[in-house]
Amino acid sequence: MPAVVKRMETCPLCGTGFDAEGQGCRPSCPMASGCRVICCPSCHYSFPQESGLAGKLRGLLDRRRAAR
Repeated sequence: MPAVVKRMETCPLCGTGFDAEGQGCRPSCPMASGCRVICCPSCHYSFPQESGLAGKLRGLLDRRRAAR
């Protein structure tokens, strides 16, 4: 069985780090199946999850910042 990779996110409003899996905002929304909007479990702020090149670049910059 392959290892499960967590999709860690940080809320841009409150700074809470959380696993984005299952944090879709409103499951009853008709657009929910392909929606990239996630909801912070702490402050309930909704924001789009970064993916592709933007997400990779953000991850690289965050790792460089943390190394300092």
